[in-house]
Amino acid sequence: MICLVHGLGVGQAYFEPLAHELGGEVLRPELREAASIPELGVQLAAVLRGPTVLVANSMGCQIATEVAASRPELVEALVLVGPTVDSRTHSAIRHVLRLIVDGRFEPLLLTATVVRDYFTYGPLELVEQARHALRDRIEVRLPKIEVPTLVIRGAHDPLSPARWCEEVTALVPEARLVTVEGAGHAVHYSHPSEVTAEISRFLAGT
Repeated sequence: MICLVHGLGVGQAYFEPLAHELGGEVLRPELREAASIPELGVQLAAVLRGPTVLVANSMGCQIATEVAASRPELVEALVLVGPTVDSRTHSAIRHVLRLIVDGRFEPLLLTATVVRDYFTYGPLELVEQARHALRDRIEVRLPKIEVPTLVIRGAHDPLSPARWCEEVTALVPEARLVTVEGAGHAVHYSHPSEVTAEISRFLAGT
């Protein structure tokens, strides 16, 4: 079973192209409540039916790793797509600037989807959730993860720079890194076929 874990302020529409490519039964929970990463981890764990492959993007990687570290019996493998938050950059302003830069490398339809989801989520809730995400220290729990892990980043992703993704990969005991050329932060949306192929190869090897 595969479960898709979305990022900050967005819903599962953000995963539509990847879900289509993956096919079959895929869990797609909506974790839209503004809450701490551990609290969102509890919500995610509650919907898992047993050992599951968690495929997460952005802040979703923070939630997925929380479950992998605290409830390892529920996680079969991890796929971290554009993981956040960069251990050297917990500044809200800097992340907003990086998000603006990332827009150059994302499809217009994705930008429209994200804007719609942000307005639906609400500005106050979005700011509150961003604070929770920026306070979280994903790098502290990465060494506790015992399942096979695949880290995927877009070559032009400013929110998950190469240095940071290399750090993530080094911190997880059993992990490898793949870079998709021509992609930004939402590589799962802009390049779903390539991401699906990498996931398939990864799962076949595990």
